[in-house]
Amino acid sequence: MNKYKKNIKKTFGISVLLLFAGTSSLSSQRHFFHRIDVGSSNIYTFVVSNLLTGFGNYLTHDMLFDNAYAFTFFNGQYDDENIKTKMSNPIGIQARELFNDAFAGVKLGYQSDRPGFFNWGIYASTHYKINQFRAKFPINDDYHAEQVQYLKSGGGIFVTFGSIKTKIKTQIEAALRYDIPLNYSGTFGKGKENLAKGLSSHFALKLGGYSWISGGLYADINHYDLYKETSHISKFKLRSMGIIFTITPKRGDDIYE
Repeated sequence: MNKYKKNIKKTFGISVLLLFAGTSSLSSQRHFFHRIDVGSSNIYTFVVSNLLTGFGNYLTHDMLFDNAYAFTFFNGQYDDENIKTKMSNPIGIQARELFNDAFAGVKLGYQSDRPGFFNWGIYASTHYKINQFRAKFPINDDYHAEQVQYLKSGGGIFVTFGSIKTKIKTQIEAALRYDIPLNYSGTFGKGKENLAKGLSSHFALKLGGYSWISGGLYADINHYDLYKETSHISKFKLRSMGIIFTITPKRGDDIYE
């Protein structure tokens, strides 16, 4: 099994075990904010993960999981010449396609529980993410496979608009994370020493309520160049956005009450 598959499964598995272990007793403690995020840019992976996370939400009678379909955009130059990139096939079935733009992580924190229209929350988070794409640098005659893996840890805040009686609630979220490279393979060889560290921002707009689904949009913006500075590369940044779509089946009473 490839190293990146082990990393994402390990992160996801630990998150599930921690939250499933406590959800039966903590779900009634309405101030405890807990969420597992998963996502991918592959259609098959997205569908399967949604079925699994939807079943997890059903079993726990809780909003335990959020699921997203991701897109990543690349922008870079090498000696003032643009670097050309290609994204992986979103309907491919090879490992590098099934786990492209894949991420998994956990958020734990505090949320207010006031009867009015406005509530807020704060959390700490950690996520594992892998990006795989093909890039053509001016020094190359053809495209070469690039793979980058990061651990993204930090904290965030959110505000929720909607009272107990509101059928649809709106949540706005913002977070700041510090990204640490875990592994790299590509044009510049192998090893995380080829990648830079730095801050990234996360923003999300979510809608949820008395329904079978919740949804929204999110964006992740890296504030650092992906590759460490050399005498050639002037900049190379990744920006991700995605569609949040989570199955939230209800069992008995509404899980939002």
